[in-house]
Amino acid sequence: MSEGQSNAIAAAMVRLEAALNRLDRAVEMRRAATPPMEGDMVPKAAVAALASRLDETIARLRSNLDEAV
Repeated sequence: MSEGQSNAIAAAMVRLEAALNRLDRAVEMRRAATPPMEGDMVPKAAVAALASRLDETIARLRSNLDEAV
């Protein structure tokens, strides 16, 4: 390998390491900027109401299927 090729490879390695360091810093800044979640994302009462409606719908579907058979 010639000296020119060695220098080009060394320069490429330096650029690659610098890019990886910038990426690492960007990820750290993104994580630091994201506020922690507090509490439930969805109110538990809303989830319970939806689950109840789904249960009722499934029961009606089963009943209709039983009648159809």
